[in-house]
Amino acid sequence: SGELLSPVLVPRQIGSPGYQATQDLIVTTLSQLGYAISWDNFTTSTPIGDVKMANIIATKNPSAAKRLILSAHYESKIVPGGEFIGATDSAVPVAMMLDIAKGLATLIDQQSSTDISLQMVFFDGEEAFEQWTLADSIYGSRHLAEFWERSPDSATVAALSDVKEHRPELERVDLMVLMDLIGASNNMFTALQVPTAELFMQLSELENRLLGAGYISRNYMNTKIPPGAGGVDDDHRPFVQRNIPVLHLISTPFPQVWHSLADNADALNATVIADMSLIMRSFVASYLQLNIDEGDSGKAESESTQADSPTSAPTIDIAALSDTVFIGRLLIALLVVASTYMLVTMFWNRRA
Repeated sequence: SGELLSPVLVPRQIGSPGYQATQDLIVTTLSQLGYAISWDNFTTSTPIGDVKMANIIATKNPSAAKRLILSAHYESKIVPGGEFIGATDSAVPVAMMLDIAKGLATLIDQQSSTDISLQMVFFDGEEAFEQWTLADSIYGSRHLAEFWERSPDSATVAALSDVKEHRPELERVDLMVLMDLIGASNNMFTALQVPTAELFMQLSELENRLLGAGYISRNYMNTKIPPGAGGVDDDHRPFVQRNIPVLHLISTPFPQVWHSLADNADALNATVIADMSLIMRSFVASYLQLNIDEGDSGKAESESTQADSPTSAPTIDIAALSDTVFIGRLLIALLVVASTYMLVTMFWNRRA
C-alpha cells in the first residue's frame, strides 16, 4: 500500500473530495521536504459556467537563478456514466513527481549551487469540460504562463525579499518537462518538440545505459520517429508559445483506456511505473548535476559541489553513464534514500 499513488487513485474532478485530498497530499509531501509552496488561484469561464481552479507550484531553493520544472495536471476529467479516476491521466505522473522529490531529497538538500533548482508545477483544469478546443482545455497552464510572463512567483519574491525589482518567473525557466499518460503497458515516447530533440536523444542514451546495466526492463524512448513528426496539444502549449523549451513526455500511442472509466488501477503496469520513475530520477539528478559518490560502507553518500550549471540546458554526461560503476552509484544513492517500489506497490490491495 504505497503512500504516493494510492491516495490519488480516486476521482479528482475539480472541487471533489478526491481533488482536495490530492491538493493536500501534494502540499504536505513537498512542504515536509522543504519546498516553498505557492498557489495560482483563479476563476475562469468554462462551458459549464465560472469555475474556481488552482495551480500548485512547489520550488526548492526559490532564490536560485534558474528552474528545472517537472509538471503534470492533477485534476481528472468529468466522464458521463461513472467516476473517472484517470490513473494514467494523470495520477501516475503526479505520484512520480512526488517520488522524485522524495527519492532525491538528500542529494538536492546537499546541492550547494544556487544556479539552478527544481520546481514542480501541478496544473489544474487541463481537461476539457465538453470538447477539446483551444478555449476549452488547459485552463491552468494558460493562466500560469500568462501570469509568469509578466510577474515573478510569490515564492521567488519571498526568497529574494531584498530585491526591489523582480524579473518575470518565465525568465527563470531553463527547461519544462511535462509528463502525461504514463503507467500503461504500451507506453512509448517520441521527440514531439524539435527544440528539445537533442535533449530527448540524450534521455534515450541514458535509458539505454540503464537498460544495459539491467536496471530497467525495456526501452520507452522511440528515436526512430523524426523529431516533431507528431504533436499532441497539452499543458505545454502556452509555454512553447512563449519560447520556453519543453520536453513533452506523453505516451504515443495513447493508452487504450484513455478517457474511459477503465483508466483505473487495473490499467497500470507496475514495471512500467518503476522503470519510468527510475529514468526520471536519473534524468533529474543528471540535469541538476547532483553529486553522487559511493562511501566506504557500500552505501551512496553525496557531497556538496560548487560546480556551476551552465545557463543553457546542461548536457547529460553520456560517457559517465556508460560506466556501470557510475550507474551503480547513482542507483544506489536514489534507492537508499527512498525505494522506487514505494511508488509502484500501492495499488495491489485496491485490486484485491
